Amino acid sequence: MVNIIYRHYKEGDETNLADLFNLAFQQAGGMVRTPKNWYWRFVKSPGFEPDMCQIAEDTDKKKVVGAIQVNLVELIPIGQKKYWMGEINDVATLPEYAKMGIATKLMKMSIEYMEQKGCDFSILSTGFKGLARTKLYQKFGYYDTQREMFFIQIPNLFQLIRNVCAFAIIFPVFFAISYFPRFLNRIRIKFNHFFKDFSYEINHNKEHFEYMRAINKIMPKYYEGYPEYDKVKFIWARIKVPARRQKPTYIIIKKGGKIIGGSVITHQNVYAFKYGIKIRLGIIHEIFLEKNIFINSKNLHLGYIYLIDKIMKAATRRSLGVVLYNSNIKDKDLNQAFKGMNFLRVRSDVIMIKELKKNLRFPHIKKPLFIPSYLTIGFP
Repeated sequence: MVNIIYRHYKEGDETNLADLFNLAFQQAGGMVRTPKNWYWRFVKSPGFEPDMCQIAEDTDKKKVVGAIQVNLVELIPIGQKKYWMGEINDVATLPEYAKMGIATKLMKMSIEYMEQKGCDFSILSTGFKGLARTKLYQKFGYYDTQREMFFIQIPNLFQLIRNVCAFAIIFPVFFAISYFPRFLNRIRIKFNHFFKDFSYEINHNKEHFEYMRAINKIMPKYYEGYPEYDKVKFIWARIKVPARRQKPTYIIIKKGGKIIGGSVITHQNVYAFKYGIKIRLGIIHEIFLEKNIFINSKNLHLGYIYLIDKIMKAATRRSLGVVLYNSNIKDKDLNQAFKGMNFLRVRSDVIMIKELKKNLRFPHIKKPLFIPSYLTIGFP
């Protein structure tokens, strides 16, 4: 007989929760959670309450065997209104405790918490073909809202080879995929008169609030659901971070000295333990561009390519072998630019929504829905 109790987070749970995540999801490899990282990601996040972290504990073994985090709870603008959104993260149960109803109980507790906080909707990201989508989330009334797509590229081939020497064998293939399109697109932009007064800045761990002001001004014009940064959230996500790899590199694009676009990258170490491999994976958290200044679709396409090329340059300066961006499948202008830069395209997760109030339906939206990286990838 297994004795399971259900409770909320308490100080000192960080190590057990990091171990739970790693044992549940990272046995073959991937991004590893540490107690320090977990504490920053959740406990230090804006508005954190212990009740946001639901825990299942085996009292006989004094071990955390399941957990769900509700994080963040944010006021999200959609259409002409704003809605309170509860975001579900890190739904994990140890494999040996599967099929015991633990995840179901934790989901009930999480939904009750969001309802008590007055949330209008709950949102989560999950594998489209995963069992959790059909066996757990759909059972609680979550439904598919949009598909996501990973775009992957190699900004620094030599760094990738240093990480994994075997890749040196197919150097010519990687060169053709990564460097050649960048070279050709730079020529196209160089001879386009529209781009004569374009410039860029790459700022590592500085000019934080210049970036914050720019993205808050431009992003809401072209995306639904973008929760503007305030200083508290921005300091948490970008300034008071626990490790060097979370320190941001900002890419700023200007036309005539005025900011018209930008992006930010950090990185995580990805491990393949079976083969003893570690790769520095660059995470592109957000990309924004003032589309209204472009005189036609061709120049808009090249504008995105110009920005992506500078993102790749910033990633090279960070010595990143691979970069990844999780994109909305409906973000057609940006996605076409990624294709024009030969990014590898992989269908990723699906975003699911649940209405938490009676007679409330998620609004029909025309613009792409902005989904933050702390929901899709797990890191702000």
